[in-house]
Amino acid sequence: MATNSQTTDLVTAADIVAEVSEALGLTPESIDPEQDLIAQGLDSLRMMRLAGTWRKRGLDVDFARLAAQPTITAWAALLGGTPAPTTDDLAPSSSEPTEGPFPLAPMQHAYWIGRSDSHAFGNVAAHLYIEFDGSDVDPDRFTSAMAALLERHPMLRVRVLPDGTQEIGPAHPEAIAVHDLREHSSETVEQVLAARRANGTHRALPVDEGAVIRAELSLLPGNSTRVHLDVDMIAADAMSYRVLVDDFARLYRGESLPELGVTFATITADRTSREIRDDDVTWWRERIPTLPGPPELPLDERAMRGDVEPHSVRLHHSVSASDWKRLEEHAHRRGVTPAAAVAAVFAEAVGTHSATSRFLLTVPLFDRPQVHPDVERVVGDFTSSILVGVDLSEPATLAERARSMRASMHEAAAHGSMNGLDVLRELSRHRGEPVVSPIVFTSALGLGDLFSQQATDVLGDPSWIVSQGPQVLLDAQVTEVAGGLLLNWDVRASDLELTTARSMFDHYVRLLGLLVDGEWDVPAPAPITAEVRAQRLSVESPLPATDTFDGTLHGTFFARAAERAGAPAVVSDARIWTHAELADKARRVAGALVAAGVTPGDTVVVHLPKGGDQVVAALGVLAAGAAYVPIAPTQPRARRERIVDVATPAAILTSEPAAWTSAEATVLEVNDARRTDPVDPVAIGGDALAYVLFTSGSTGLPKGVQVPHRAAVATITDLVDRYAIGADDRSLQVSSLEFDLSVFDIFGLLAVGGAVVVPGDDEQTKVDDWARLLTQHSVSVLNCVPSILGMLLDLNPLPASLRMIIMGGDKVDVSLLERVGAQLPDCRVAGLGGTTETAIHSTICEADAVPAGMAFVPYGIPLRGVRCRVVDDAGRDRPDLVPGELWIGGAGVADGYRGDPERTADRFVEHEGQRWYRTGDLARYLPGGFLDFLGRADHMVKIRGYRVELGEVEAGLLGLTGVGSAVAWSDGRDLRAAVVLTDGSTEDDADLRARLSEALPPHMVPRSITVLDRFPLTPNGKHDRKAIAAGVRSDDDAVEAVAPRGPVEEALTLIFGEVLPTPPVNVTEDFISLGGDSVQATRVVALTRQWLDAPGLSVADIFSRRTIAGLAGRLTELGGERAEFVAQTFLDVLQLTDEQVEAEIARG
Repeated sequence: MATNSQTTDLVTAADIVAEVSEALGLTPESIDPEQDLIAQGLDSLRMMRLAGTWRKRGLDVDFARLAAQPTITAWAALLGGTPAPTTDDLAPSSSEPTEGPFPLAPMQHAYWIGRSDSHAFGNVAAHLYIEFDGSDVDPDRFTSAMAALLERHPMLRVRVLPDGTQEIGPAHPEAIAVHDLREHSSETVEQVLAARRANGTHRALPVDEGAVIRAELSLLPGNSTRVHLDVDMIAADAMSYRVLVDDFARLYRGESLPELGVTFATITADRTSREIRDDDVTWWRERIPTLPGPPELPLDERAMRGDVEPHSVRLHHSVSASDWKRLEEHAHRRGVTPAAAVAAVFAEAVGTHSATSRFLLTVPLFDRPQVHPDVERVVGDFTSSILVGVDLSEPATLAERARSMRASMHEAAAHGSMNGLDVLRELSRHRGEPVVSPIVFTSALGLGDLFSQQATDVLGDPSWIVSQGPQVLLDAQVTEVAGGLLLNWDVRASDLELTTARSMFDHYVRLLGLLVDGEWDVPAPAPITAEVRAQRLSVESPLPATDTFDGTLHGTFFARAAERAGAPAVVSDARIWTHAELADKARRVAGALVAAGVTPGDTVVVHLPKGGDQVVAALGVLAAGAAYVPIAPTQPRARRERIVDVATPAAILTSEPAAWTSAEATVLEVNDARRTDPVDPVAIGGDALAYVLFTSGSTGLPKGVQVPHRAAVATITDLVDRYAIGADDRSLQVSSLEFDLSVFDIFGLLAVGGAVVVPGDDEQTKVDDWARLLTQHSVSVLNCVPSILGMLLDLNPLPASLRMIIMGGDKVDVSLLERVGAQLPDCRVAGLGGTTETAIHSTICEADAVPAGMAFVPYGIPLRGVRCRVVDDAGRDRPDLVPGELWIGGAGVADGYRGDPERTADRFVEHEGQRWYRTGDLARYLPGGFLDFLGRADHMVKIRGYRVELGEVEAGLLGLTGVGSAVAWSDGRDLRAAVVLTDGSTEDDADLRARLSEALPPHMVPRSITVLDRFPLTPNGKHDRKAIAAGVRSDDDAVEAVAPRGPVEEALTLIFGEVLPTPPVNVTEDFISLGGDSVQATRVVALTRQWLDAPGLSVADIFSRRTIAGLAGRLTELGGERAEFVAQTFLDVLQLTDEQVEAEIARG
């Protein structure tokens, strides 16, 4: 190779103009030296080529500095005074084919490793399969031209060796085939071609046998032909595919092609010898801790478990030449490359379907170093990649998104000596888990048409194009075809929900249409279609017209008490109140309150133990026109005082006046209040405040939810009508007055003339009391949290009187519905979703509507009068299957938080003229407008870089036979879980984790699963997550170092130490935590096969076993007792001196 020492001229602006104009296909005179070159048509690809060409000539320049100021004037200043070298010969020092094996390039190695299932989205070959439909292709000329093509390009004869190297050999005997279907029926031809397409689309050529290309010609009736061309990307990248198709066409025509002066082996040696710049390493390492992961798209759980074979689907769309020209013009006017603009709307379409608004994209680069004039005609894999971070968390216009994408792409490329694979390896080491970036944006803009005219003249037009790739979930390609654009998405449809992929693709096309039309200065529209919106609206309906309520919770009860005078209203162990008695006592309490100065709109604390007096007090407060604020006597003093500070009550109804000696409000003893003269209920409307319930706040301070009558009435109206609740029904009030399920139990039943059975408050006997009272009083309506129903089912059979069970307040295990159905087939059972801020319940899913395979009952559809939305961080509607925050609107929405206008403004919002409550719950829509509850947003935790929804872990545990209840949590670093087993189950932590690993990916399997006898409950009957977590030990990290325990582990320790940057100190250390990656895994396998005679060991074994101990077990599985003998022999040999080794060889 000629040196760069001979220099005569200086690089001038004119020199730069000449090269730029040549790259753009323009005249030098048309280039404006002051204008942004991107606006004049220069794209990133051409800029990289210019940088590479100038660097090879010895000029001190790189892409980063060119991209920072892309004008002729700036570049002239950058290169000003730099001598322009003479470049007589830019070829590498040797153009001869490399003899013997040579290393795989980084991307080739990734493709090879990806053929195993060691990483996510693996188990497929990276290949491009295309069918060309033409006519009159001569089979003999086809065969001879293809054979000449294989001879011309050594990489079409490459073989990958087990140690991760490659060597050139003879053409594979099955590389070329001709199939004569001319005499077959059209039906047979169709079947054969369909089978060939399916096989070609998902084929994995045996690259270890030297099969990297499969070229087939099908001769069809009527002189029609189809050429099937499948090329493994280990041998050829997309640009090489163009080369080989073009070369084939020329060879077919009988042309003689000039011999190539350089080989891929020579070029790749030059590429792989480049060192990563220290500045780039520093730049990326500073960003590694805060880098996001890949987009979190809806995945098929069956594929995650490995239950389905990988398969791909291609989605495509064409953009006309005129529309493409308009898009280019709009992009250049805004100073962005068309590729950046298209990438930006791709990211937008992906982001609207991702659970996270920050994510990584992989962008391949066609990295052909300009080291020889023939480099563009060489077939091989020259690709590299960059990782581009996307942040859609803040609203922005499409133009702003495009500019941001341009900056991000240029910044990543500017530090591209550390390529995407290098960054992923570093990220994997940081997180201790293999990290992939499976969403790929491949831009071939600026490379010209996909196939030349002469190629299609010979082969025909491409009728089927599809690619697959390991660690790729979606590869979006943009290619120029016939002056326009071809947009292809190759989707791994076995893993990514195809409905989601189609929705994303349709949104992508819509956004591109906006770019074509010049609508750049607006934010992207919501991603859901009018059809999907209509489906969701179709399940929402108005409240039924009934006279059950007069707009208030209590009005009908008092108005009709005389008609129902002798009917039971409240039933307890102590006594029974009839409707007349209850109304009389409540009016007397109201009289006492009015006499104490309570007026409409005031609040009154009800401080009483659970029992009939609570019901009397609540009715009395409402009759006085006030709102009740329940505070249980068991509440700690500090919390009680905080509630009173916020509630600002006008009076306090209590059975313990001594507990309120320092209260500013009037304190009334409940027995005294019941002896006051009665008054008629004060007239109020539905907008009047009914109650204030205090729930736990994120700050640790209770927040008071103000619920008006109309909100609670709306919810109860639906349920009373839906279940035809009447005077013969009785409910069991298992919930305390502080929990809003009690609102339905009390006021729903009393309004229709029914009765509420009120148990006592003895913590020791309450579950037994509930079970007894259900049967003793023939309860027909049960409204409770799921854990309480579970306890009741465990205690006794349910009474035959129960005709409806509704559960809310927590996630409902499907198994509960099944257990009820087994005992009471005619009992209607449902799970309801909602919040205190939306008045008890908002959605419903009855047992017969639960989709098959679900562990938890979904939210279902809104109650009548309720509206729902699932939105992203910007408040835009989420597409089906995509998680987002649940918003609830309609009549049931509360007024807000008492004394907290800031929190009220944050959580209660206006949208399109409707008031909504932002629940903070994660939900998603299933197709058809069906809501699925995913858990609290604060139940989404980060485990080693993965976002994990605790509910999904719990669902997995509940899916295991023998697990009755499950709770998962994060201890700040690791995932933990606890379970309660069903009767007869005896499994331990190891058994449960092993079984769970068959259903969930590794990062979702808890580090420990503790078996408990029972779960502690909160006062509202929910699983007390904090108490469960606090009671479980998690000190299993203090594990003593485990030294090698035999020759196999000892030998593997030496091999790990030979390969890894951090030698292991014990046999339980994790391979990735020690700095291992796929390249080093290949080296470990190669050495182990060689030194320990283990030909069956694979790279996948390294990533599945992960430790020396685990790998030793695998070697024993493969070799039996011989594994230990070979390892000991290896260790013995290591102890010998060179002289001893030679002596042993001589003696043998």
